[in-house]
Amino acid sequence: MRRLAALLAIAALLSVPAMALAAEEFTASLTTEAEVPAPTLPDGYTGSGSASATISDDETQIEYEVSYENLTGPPVASHIHWGAVGVAGPVILPLAHGDSPFSGTLTEADFVAAEGGPQTFAEALDAMRDGDTYINIHTEANGPGEIRGQLRVVPDTATAEAAPSPAAGMPIMLLALVGLAAFLFALRRFSFRRA
Repeated sequence: MRRLAALLAIAALLSVPAMALAAEEFTASLTTEAEVPAPTLPDGYTGSGSASATISDDETQIEYEVSYENLTGPPVASHIHWGAVGVAGPVILPLAHGDSPFSGTLTEADFVAAEGGPQTFAEALDAMRDGDTYINIHTEANGPGEIRGQLRVVPDTATAEAAPSPAAGMPIMLLALVGLAAFLFALRRFSFRRA
């Protein structure tokens, strides 16, 4: 009986799909309208940009890429800030900046604790997941920031499409094993009664 229980436990474990750690992706659309405080802009200004960030599967680094166009001047700084939409928040991760597009890698060594906000790199990653971080680009004309965008999780459509429903995910082999176990258990009880 113990062997049968062990066999059933192993079969059940093998039937459950393994959850693999996967990198988490984020994106932001950078606009002047999102910047707080509002930037000072010349007439007909159309500055904009986009950003992507990816938390590594081991959560030790963030890869990022930022692109922009039509700024009032070259970037003098760029950051990931802690803050909700419409709120100017403190810098938690400084970004390298330069000609569009620019990119880099951030680690725990780059993290700056925010008063009242994330105190560790892990908490900064959680703030990203919660939608409480944004990327902005600063220029000489707009020191507080010229374009900004809230980082948002990119839905993993490949996993969502491939994930079976619980009923569809139940392997036929497991059902057969459970049926066989029930049959053997009943047969064994029947044979003990006859003896």
